[in-house]
Amino acid sequence: MTCKNCGAKLRDNAKVCTNCGAFVDDSSGYTLLAADDRVYDVYSSDKKKKKNGGAKFVIALLIIALIAGIGAYVYFGKIVPSKNKQPSLTFSEGSGLINRNQKVIFVSIPKGADVQYIHGVSLYDYDKTAVDDLRKPITTDYEYTKNIDSTFRAIYFDMKDFNVEKGVNHTYTFEMLFSFNGSDKIYTYQHKVTIDGTFEKDVSDSVFDHSLTGENGETLQNGKKPKTTKKQENFKFIYEGYWYTAPNSEGDTKSISAFKFNKDKTYTVTNYIKHGTADWVVDTDKGKYQIKDGTLTLNEGGSFEIDSENEEISESNDGQKTQTLTSRKYNSIQNTEDFFGL
Repeated sequence: MTCKNCGAKLRDNAKVCTNCGAFVDDSSGYTLLAADDRVYDVYSSDKKKKKNGGAKFVIALLIIALIAGIGAYVYFGKIVPSKNKQPSLTFSEGSGLINRNQKVIFVSIPKGADVQYIHGVSLYDYDKTAVDDLRKPITTDYEYTKNIDSTFRAIYFDMKDFNVEKGVNHTYTFEMLFSFNGSDKIYTYQHKVTIDGTFEKDVSDSVFDHSLTGENGETLQNGKKPKTTKKQENFKFIYEGYWYTAPNSEGDTKSISAFKFNKDKTYTVTNYIKHGTADWVVDTDKGKYQIKDGTLTLNEGGSFEIDSENEEISESNDGQKTQTLTSRKYNSIQNTEDFFGL
């Protein structure tokens, strides 16, 4: 028996030509196949059928999907998290007094940390870093201070409402939510603080910023003490802290400024403004000044009279004193609120 399409020799019971794929049909001679898969459906039962090409396709898809799944796991589970790894922060902690009589516990944020926002801080009265506990925080009423460059400095809790027994160790956990510059992702940090209930040490240096001064209020330049002249030494007291203007209230708006004079004839002024119950708005300006005949004059405008005998600085207008500034060692919102009795 031969194929009427191509002439190939066929078995007697063949229904399709194994050479050209034409159907063997006694009534019409032959019929060309429309699709290859019809070939495998018409072989006689005495011959083993070829493996289905569709099955191979499905298996290939499954293998591709498996490889893609493994690749996605490695990329999103390993590579991407490593790029967006939580920033590492190591905190310093302590307890003691600020502003002479305020008892606090605190953690200091590492200098240079790129923290942009504090989204909330909770205080727990146990070591939350060691156990998975559902106890609620004892307070979320935290306060914080900033450095003169507006970076965060310290977070603290006022301990006046807590009965802390002196001489007995107490463990607390600060749970802090931060986001960093250039990212809106919020990270959670926990830090354990253990105190013995003694609030006698003055920790203002750790909580408040006085980064513009070194020991004895001397401005540091590249880590070294600047050279001083006898004339500068006569006015040493003006460099040893911040000088606050008188608090000003107009309606529900409160404002005050704090000047920091440096021996290199530069100054920084921190301006605090508060409208109603809103938070304080804080900004800083910098400039230069000069001293002549007991008068400190800002190059940007304004002048102050220096009273070396009484160690006072007063604002002046046309040579007349208008108000005497108040000296404080630290520059902070807490000090600012003290002026307004808040």
